[in-house]
Parts: sequence; structure tokens; C-alpha cells
Amino acid sequence: MTTVLGRYVIRQVLIGTTLAVVLLVALDAVFAMIDELRDTGAGNYGVTEAMLYVALTLPRRMYEMLPPAALVGGLLWLGNLAANSELTAMRAAGMTLGRFIVWVLQAGLVVVMVMLIIGEFFAPASETRAQALKASAFDEEISVGSMGLWARDGQRMIHAESVLAGNQLVGVRIIEFTGDREPSWITRAARARFVDGDWRLEDVERSLLSHDRVVAEHRAEETIDRLIAPEYFDVLVVEPSQMAALDLSRYIDYLRENQLDAAPYEVAFWQRFTLPASTFVMLLLAIPFLFGSQREGGAGQRLFIGIAIGVSFVIVMRAITHLGLVYNLPPLLAACLPVLLFLAIALFALRRMAVRT
Repeated sequence: MTTVLGRYVIRQVLIGTTLAVVLLVALDAVFAMIDELRDTGAGNYGVTEAMLYVALTLPRRMYEMLPPAALVGGLLWLGNLAANSELTAMRAAGMTLGRFIVWVLQAGLVVVMVMLIIGEFFAPASETRAQALKASAFDEEISVGSMGLWARDGQRMIHAESVLAGNQLVGVRIIEFTGDREPSWITRAARARFVDGDWRLEDVERSLLSHDRVVAEHRAEETIDRLIAPEYFDVLVVEPSQMAALDLSRYIDYLRENQLDAAPYEVAFWQRFTLPASTFVMLLLAIPFLFGSQREGGAGQRLFIGIAIGVSFVIVMRAITHLGLVYNLPPLLAACLPVLLFLAIALFALRRMAVRT
């Protein structure tokens, strides 16, 4: 059972994390809004649509900001305990360092549970709506939903199961209509890539429909000049960070079956587990700064160093992710390396602090 003192420490961590995440998400949203204003004027995408788009991305931004917010919030609110000599009084009353760490990690468990709920339920659905909003605002004849991408190009209807980075479509179906709005050609392609100004279809099956017969033909590859404007791919592409873990797992299997590169999605899948775990690491990193000797710098300096570590974690995580994709590191290793690196730093700092105290 957690004591009254333990609940007090947990409450301080949660209050600090809540305020920190609100501040960080608000700042991130402001910069995102400034960036979205550059796209206003394209189609029907105006300021109102940009504001709604940013609002729909807030759950994803909150999910990404929670680990550094736990560090900043822990330093701010638990720092108040140190500044008011409450931590000194707690230790004089018999509180051990190990018990204090357990209380802080219990608060981290609450934060992790909130992260999992946001990341698996709210963020993916909200990101999908944001993507569909922006795509339809750019072009009313483009629709993105759970059934994939639908687009209209004159007398043709285009459907793609998935949109990938690098101007690629997977599971393409093109339905061409005659003047009386009856389908005349149906084209199916396993993949479509935009290369040198043209669309290259792979593993193509075409069917000619008429009143008395159906003529089918197969080609390994075919090139067409028009399909979907490549400038729309920035708002249509499937981002791994926008998908829930279960969806990522199914999508990875789908990509492997179609012999497509699944590495970015495998890294994102494992990060669904390592990113929540990094919350515990961030809280562990905050503790040495709270109990550190005053001779090593004041509270302001320790706070600055702690915030710098939180920002460094985000930078290192993204850098190692990209390097892992470039150098073909195992996805699990690329996802775990940043957490393991900062965990080692946290344990080293805690050990030094325990020896000195």
C-alpha cells in the first residue's frame, strides 16, 4: 500500500507532468500552425481548415511529448520539494532513496497508461480524420478513409489500398467509364510508382468489358502518364507514427507478403513499446538532479540540464531511427537503443548519487 507521503509524491509528479505536457503541446501546436499556414490557399484549404487539422493532431503530439514532459514536470514539481527542504525532511523521517524511486515510478506507470490509451485509440483515429480533412480540402475529388484512397480523374475512378512514401501506391484499381457511365476497362496493379514524370504500374491485369464478352490481359509492367498528382502525397502518405500497434502489425505482414520495405513500420511498431518505457527512464533521470549536491550548481542549472537531456533524448531517438533505416539495423535494436542509452546514463547517475549520500 502506498503511504500518504507516497501519494503526495505521486501527485506532485502527475501535476508537474500535466502542466509540462500542456505547455509543450501548446508550443508544438503553434509551430505546426505556422507551418500549416504555408499550405493555405491550395484548393479549399484555408485558415479554418488548418486550425481544425492542427487540433486533430493534438492527441498524437501529446503522445510524443509525454516522456520529455514527465522529465520536465518531475523536475519542476519535485524540485519545489527540494527547494522547500521537504525532501530533506522526508529523508530525516526515514524515507529511503529506493522508496522514493518506487513512488516516482508509480506515477510514471499512470503516465504510461495514459500514453497507451492515447496512442492506441485516440491518436490514430484523430490522425486519420486530419489526413482525410486535408486531402479533401486540397482536392474535393480525393477521399481517404478506412477503405483506402479513392480519387476521380475525368472518366476514371482510382482506388488504392495504401499510400506509401516515395510516391508509391499499393493495391491499385482503375475503373474507366465510357460516355454512358458504364465501365469499359478495369485495371488492377499490385503497385504503382511515380518515376520520371510517369506512373509505372507493376503486375498489371486489365479487363475489357463489353455487352457480349470480357477480354483479359496481363502485363508485368505498364506506364501511364496520369494517375494521382504527386504533390498530394505529402497529405496522403501513411505515416508509421500515426498507426496503432495492431494496425502496424497487420500492415507489416501485408508489406512482407507483397515484398515491400517494411523496415520503417517495424521500427514504429517497436517504438510503440519503447516510447512508453522511456517515460520511466525520464523520471529516473530527474531524480539525481533533485538530490544532487548544491555545490554542483543551483536549482536553475540542474533544471536546465534536465530539460536539455529531455530534448537530447528526442533528437537521439529520431537520429538513431533514421540511421537504423539507412544502415539496415534490426528494427528492435533501432527502437531500443535510445532508451537503453539513457537508461544507462540514469542508472550511472543514480549510483553515483547513492554512493555520495
